[in-house]
Amino acid sequence: MIITDSLSMPRREVGYEETWIFHFKNRFREFDIIDRPARGATSMRLVQEGGGGLDLLELYSPDRVILELGMAECAPRLFKKNGFEHKFINKYLPEKIRNDYIKAIRERRGRKPEFTDVSPEQFRSNIYNFAERCKALNVKLVIMKIMRAPDIFLMKSPYVQQNIDLYNSIYDEAAAAFENITLLSPISGNLDINTLCVDEVHVTAEGQKLYFKAVEDYFKKNK
Repeated sequence: MIITDSLSMPRREVGYEETWIFHFKNRFREFDIIDRPARGATSMRLVQEGGGGLDLLELYSPDRVILELGMAECAPRLFKKNGFEHKFINKYLPEKIRNDYIKAIRERRGRKPEFTDVSPEQFRSNIYNFAERCKALNVKLVIMKIMRAPDIFLMKSPYVQQNIDLYNSIYDEAAAAFENITLLSPISGNLDINTLCVDEVHVTAEGQKLYFKAVEDYFKKNK
């Protein structure tokens, strides 16, 4: 089973045949691959989808799960998702005033690292919950760590790499706590992240190949 956010999905700059999932399906045709991507996905899917996350694990009981999530939830936001300010401006302010207010907040306050769609504490709880359930079913969990932020993202959100490091450290903690977890870092070392991205959070066809290679290398060693 493959559970990902939009990074693995096709877009205008990257066709489906260029995605790492397509390469994976083409390379390992002997596998029954359950592909469950979703744009803007967070780890909340793991504990909610299908009722308690059953649609992403128990109802299929896969041998392995490949997980690529984290950027959508760790990225700093302008407002707390369920905070009073966010609710107020969306419910009560006319569109013109709302847009002006958001523009002013973007210029004066910017995106705060503590304003995330999923808090670090909730993220840890979700990952540990899923890992424990995988362990109970003897499922191997392969987690792709969140990629580094390109310069275009850092310009818009200076604290994003700080949050990426924090959420990746939670993956590290989980891997140390659960022997059924393997971590992969598809884009690492001295690779220039700026040349591998089409925008703040999505990779080019060349970047997709790096994700595929990381998974391919894992399965070559762990068939």
